[in-house]
Amino acid sequence: MKKSGFSLLEIIVVTAIMGIVMLISSPMINAFIGAQDRLYNQSKVDSRLNEVVEFIKRDVRNARSVGKSTDSELKGEPVRVFDNGKRVIIYTTDLNGDPKYVQYTIDGSNLKLKDGDSFTTLGKNSTILSNIEIGEFKYKKRILLFHFKIDIPKRLEGKDGKKDKIRSEVRDVGITRINLE
Repeated sequence: MKKSGFSLLEIIVVTAIMGIVMLISSPMINAFIGAQDRLYNQSKVDSRLNEVVEFIKRDVRNARSVGKSTDSELKGEPVRVFDNGKRVIIYTTDLNGDPKYVQYTIDGSNLKLKDGDSFTTLGKNSTILSNIEIGEFKYKKRILLFHFKIDIPKRLEGKDGKKDKIRSEVRDVGITRINLE
């Protein structure tokens, strides 16, 4: 009488072969997961930076249509940078076309936004971007320049102090020039 099924030797051989295949493929799986994580985080950072850049561009574009500020602090300009490039105030318009003042401030590692009807009565701070490593505003010859470098989480840094691609690629995303003429 013949028994059907697998012998113990056959099961051990199949288990050993599967173990070897898993051992060979695990570095590829880890590399794929790491690449996917970097791409996801790169996408998140780029998206957030682009959103903030668009906020500032919108306010500056609207500042062109409002004209010169009558406030003595802005000295007739629609944009003025204060505190060594850490704060910019823009005389712009809201969605209804009414004049307003908008202030972007780099406070530690956060970019904060305030707005209001007058220069002296700006509203409450709202954080619109965090984890800023380096950030500054410059305004020369009616062109607003700004730069933000985001601090990427430590887990995305490479081994032995080497930086992964995400850290160096994020560096220049937030640089833009906006001409007010």
